Amino acid sequence: MRLASRWMAAAAALSAVLALGACATAPTDPALVAAQKGGALPPLVPLRRFVANVDYVDGHALSPDAKKLLWVQVVGTDIGLGVRPTADAADTTGPVVKTFATGTLGRPFVSGPTYSWLADSRHVAYIKDFSGDENTQLFVVDSEQPDARPWAVTPWPGVRSTYVARGAAGSTRFFFTTNRRDRASMDLFEGDAATRTVREVARSEGDGRVLAWMIGTDDQLAGRTRQLGSADGSDVAIELKNPDGSWRLLRTVKAFDFFWPHRIDLGSGKVWAMTNIGRDKAALVEIDLAGRSERVLAEDGEVDLDSAQYPPRQGAPYAYGIEPGLPRFVYLDAALGADVAQAVQTARSRGWLDSEPVLTRPSSVAEDSRRMVLRAVTGDEGVEMLLDRDTQQLTRLTPQRKPDPGLFSPVEPFSFKASDGLTVHGYVVRPRGVKGPAPLVIDIHGGPWGRDRWQAAGFTNTQMLANRGYAVLHVNYRGSTGYGRAFMLAGAHEYNRRMQSDIAEAAQWAIDQGIADPKRMAVFGASFGGFSVLAQLIQKRHDYRCGIDVVGVANWPRVIENWPPFWRNRHYFAMTFGDVEKPAERAEMLANSPISQIDRITAPLLVIHGSNDVRVLRQDSDDVVAELRRLGRPVQYMTFADEGHSVRKWRNRLALWREVEDTLAGCLGGRSNGFDFYQLMPR
Repeated sequence: MRLASRWMAAAAALSAVLALGACATAPTDPALVAAQKGGALPPLVPLRRFVANVDYVDGHALSPDAKKLLWVQVVGTDIGLGVRPTADAADTTGPVVKTFATGTLGRPFVSGPTYSWLADSRHVAYIKDFSGDENTQLFVVDSEQPDARPWAVTPWPGVRSTYVARGAAGSTRFFFTTNRRDRASMDLFEGDAATRTVREVARSEGDGRVLAWMIGTDDQLAGRTRQLGSADGSDVAIELKNPDGSWRLLRTVKAFDFFWPHRIDLGSGKVWAMTNIGRDKAALVEIDLAGRSERVLAEDGEVDLDSAQYPPRQGAPYAYGIEPGLPRFVYLDAALGADVAQAVQTARSRGWLDSEPVLTRPSSVAEDSRRMVLRAVTGDEGVEMLLDRDTQQLTRLTPQRKPDPGLFSPVEPFSFKASDGLTVHGYVVRPRGVKGPAPLVIDIHGGPWGRDRWQAAGFTNTQMLANRGYAVLHVNYRGSTGYGRAFMLAGAHEYNRRMQSDIAEAAQWAIDQGIADPKRMAVFGASFGGFSVLAQLIQKRHDYRCGIDVVGVANWPRVIENWPPFWRNRHYFAMTFGDVEKPAERAEMLANSPISQIDRITAPLLVIHGSNDVRVLRQDSDDVVAELRRLGRPVQYMTFADEGHSVRKWRNRLALWREVEDTLAGCLGGRSNGFDFYQLMPR
C-alpha cells in the first residue's frame, strides 16, 4: 500500500510536470504570427539548454607536461572539472575520465583565472565565490585523487583571494594574493600543494599602495604596480625588483593612461606590455631595459589591441588579438601561424568545422610549446582541438553536439554616425524566419568601461532571445572601452545624456534598417546597463513597451560611497559621473539618478538583484520597486539570497531567464517555452 501510494504520487507528479511542460505560448506579435503560420520559425529550444547544458564540455587546459587535459563540465547536477590523459584525448566519457565537483566557480577575469594547472601537472587550483560577495576563496585539488577533500588555501570568510601564477617548473608551488590583513590591499603569498603550507612573499604597505604583483619568467616576484598617492587617480609607478630586493622605476603612469606589463624577463632585459601612453589606441610594445627604449610590435588605427599571447615561460609574444568588428587573431610567429592554418584545414576536411573560422587561437599551451589546445570559432560554434606540432596529429576535444541547421542567428557587426558625428559600433542579431521588422530587445552592457563583443551563435542568452523571435541589439556607446582613449573619455559626464542618446540612436538605426518594429521594443541591461534601462524608460526616447533592470544603479552617490574596499578606480567614477565629495556635483549626480525621477517610469518593469551585491547595493532596487509600487506602476521584483552582482548559479539563472522569457512574451509578443521541468531540480 505504501509503495502504491508512492507510485501514485510519482505518477501524479510526472503528469503535472508533463502538463506544465506543455505550457509553451505562441507568439502574438504579427510578424512572428505570420512566420509561425508559414512554418518559418526555428524549433523552440527549451530554456534549460541555454543555462543548464548537461553535455557541456569546454575550456580545455593542457597540463604543463602535456600529459593531461583539464576542462569544465557538469558533475552530478552542478558544475565541476574533468581530467583525462592526453593519450586518451578523444575519450570524453570513458573510465579514463576523472571528475571532481566544485560547484559554481568564480567569475572569469574578475578574480584572475578561474582554474589552472599547477606546475607539477598534477594539482589544480580553482577559485570559488560562494555567495556572490566577491570574497573569492582559493582551493587546490589533487587530480589523481579527485574524491579527496580539496585543500582550502584561503578558508577565510569576508576575505578576497586571487590566483596569480604557477611556481617553478615541475614544482607544487604557486602564487596568490589576499586582502586578509588589509581589506583595501592585496598581499602576495606563495602556497605549496605538497606540504599544504603558505608563506608571505610581499606586503602592500609603506610608501604607496600596491595595486598588482607580477611574477617574472624566473618564477619569482619581478614587478609591482604601486599607487604613489593615497587618492585614486594619483600617478602609478611600474617598478621592477632588483637582486638586492630594492625596486627601480620602469614607467610612471598618469591617471587615464594605461601600461600593463604582460611579461617581465629580467634575465634577457626585456619587458612586454600593452600601453596607450602617448597614443590614443592601446599598442603592444617591447621595452629594452638596458637602453630604456620602447619598440612597437603591433598597433591598430581603429581600435585598441585586445590581448597578446606568449610561449609558456619565456620569449616574445607570438600573436595578438583585435576586434574592430569581427575579431581577428594575428600571428607574429609565421611558423606557428602556418601550423594553425594547416590544423584548420585538417579540421574542415574531417567535417569538424561548418565553415572557415572567424578566428583560431591557442587557448592552452604545454611547456614545450609543441602541443597546444586550439580553439576555432565559426559563426555557429566553437570547437577545441589538441594539436601536436611535431606530428601534426589533431584530436577533437569538443564533443559532437552540433545543433540542427538554421537553429541560431548570426551575430553581425554594425556602425552608425551618432547625431554629433561620432562613429558608434555594435552587434545585431535578427530572428530566423521573420520577414520585415521584428520585436527588438536592446541589451545594454555594463561598466560603462566595458564593451560588447562578437559571439559565435550557440547556447547564449542572445540566441535564446533570438529563438523566441526577437531582434537583439548590442551597442558600444561612447565611454565603452576598446575604441581608444578619446572614445572612452567622450563619455565623461555624459552618462545621462550622450551615452543614452547613443543607445536610443542605435535603436533608431535598427528601425531605419527595417530590423526593429518601433512599436515593440524593450530595454534590458545589468549594472550600468540596468541604470541605462531606467534612464531610457525615464527619458522615453522611444515608446519602450517594457524594461528589465538587473542589479541596476538607481542612486549614484550611494554606489560610490559604498563600493568595495579593494577597488582603486574612484577617479574613473569622478571623471564619468562626478565627484561625490563636491556638493554641486553630488547634487547633479543625485538629480541624474533614476530614483530622483522614478515617477516618470510608466512602462512595465522587471527588477532583478542579488542580495550580496557589493558593487550596487540591493537597496537601489528595493527603492525603485517600493516607489513604483507606491505609485501603482506595473513592476515585478526577483531577488536571490545567494547571489551578488551577477547571477551565477544555474538554478537561479534558470529562474531568472524564465521570468525574462515570460515578461518579454507579455510585452513584445514573442514565444515562450513555458515551464521547464529543470525548475523542479533540488537545490
